[in-house]
Amino acid sequence: MSASRQFAIVTGASTGIGFELAKCCARNGFDLLIAADEPEIEIAATEVRSLGASVQAVQADLSTTEAVDKLYEASKQIGRPVDALLANAGRGLGRAFLN
Repeated sequence: MSASRQFAIVTGASTGIGFELAKCCARNGFDLLIAADEPEIEIAATEVRSLGASVQAVQADLSTTEAVDKLYEASKQIGRPVDALLANAGRGLGRAFLN
């Protein structure tokens, strides 16, 4: 990862909105730490890297404390301040919001 680029963490980045957010970050000069709870996060990382960003992927279900700790540790190992956090992890259940 290059210290001259900004650094972002994007959760839920394997598909959908999170994946698109990660690509937008890459196109706008960010290196990335991306996370999702499925193996497709590695495929997403490869595609985002093709946009010129340095990307580290973490497969983790962020609804658990252990997974949040795993993502935090990955961020610490990178050793850079986080310029942007795009917290997109989660799934819609197809029910009314108040339910």
